[in-house]
Amino acid sequence: MNTFSRFIPGFSSAAPPGPSATGLQVGPDVHLGCGDHHEDEDELLGLQRVMVDAQNPRRPVVGSWMMFPGANLARMVAQLGYDFILVDCEHGNIDDAAMHASVGAIAAEGVSPLVRIPKLDIGLVKRSLDTGAHGILCPSISTPDEARALVSYSKFPAATKAGPTQTRSTVIPAAPNVGTKKLISGIRGVGSPFAPSVFRQTLAEYIRTANHNTFIAVQIETIQGLENCEEIAKDMRSCLTLVKDMLFVGPNDLASSMGYPALAHESIPEVQEAIARVLAAAHAAGKYAGMFCTQAEHVRRRYAQGFDLMNLGGDVVALMEWNGTQLAKLEDITGKKSENIVYY
Repeated sequence: MNTFSRFIPGFSSAAPPGPSATGLQVGPDVHLGCGDHHEDEDELLGLQRVMVDAQNPRRPVVGSWMMFPGANLARMVAQLGYDFILVDCEHGNIDDAAMHASVGAIAAEGVSPLVRIPKLDIGLVKRSLDTGAHGILCPSISTPDEARALVSYSKFPAATKAGPTQTRSTVIPAAPNVGTKKLISGIRGVGSPFAPSVFRQTLAEYIRTANHNTFIAVQIETIQGLENCEEIAKDMRSCLTLVKDMLFVGPNDLASSMGYPALAHESIPEVQEAIARVLAAAHAAGKYAGMFCTQAEHVRRRYAQGFDLMNLGGDVVALMEWNGTQLAKLEDITGKKSENIVYY
């Protein structure tokens, strides 16, 4: 399948009319924005589509982590074969302009751009999604209230009244549930021309479809978040029955929050039990589970454990480890001792 078909409606190998990639339909009484209903409302796009496609047959969704700025770097990493690339605006050297440039370069290669925002903040959520990012990862979500706020910040207000161009008389009532489906609605502001261009949509089309395509991942990395992970997973009311969000484990900060050395989490049984608890909570609530990894063997092990999405290192890891390893091989002729730095 051409990778672009995963997030551009109507691309050559996109799903045919009828059932969506999930096998489910948005009911005819459900409007997801403004204007008339269109078939592409039934077709998941972006990282949501990537995740669904990876379920049958099951395979890991693997990505890379970007901490350096630059559209050229983003483009080159996107050509390596990853499913997604995370643009790290929390710990990375990436400002607002560099975030915009990186997201556009990644999407142009048919790969899903995901942005980690620095903190839970309505302005940061809006800025990241306005780039055209397929989703966001928010660090240090510790309570159900924080998770609900993140969902609300990420979704446009649902259209509950008929506009002048609507042809059908049925409009979603302003209630939390319509039949068995949940109303997707939030307080995200409308206005970015950049996000629609990533999906080859008009602004009206993007507004209408973005609520069920935006992928939301909450990072569980505190003691409080661990204690609340089951409720957080149950309370992320962002979705219709066909849309899933994700709990993502931040193992370094989680270990640190539990009183252990951050980088020793792999060898600490209590931390591993905590990671397993988050995984179980996500799946019990019908959500995806994600895990931070830095090596291929870690990805294999976490995938076997049941995780759905993992990163495989990133630009800083690759730069430091490759250079350290190669320089160490030249010590006999350079006379210089290489530290052979391992980032994680």
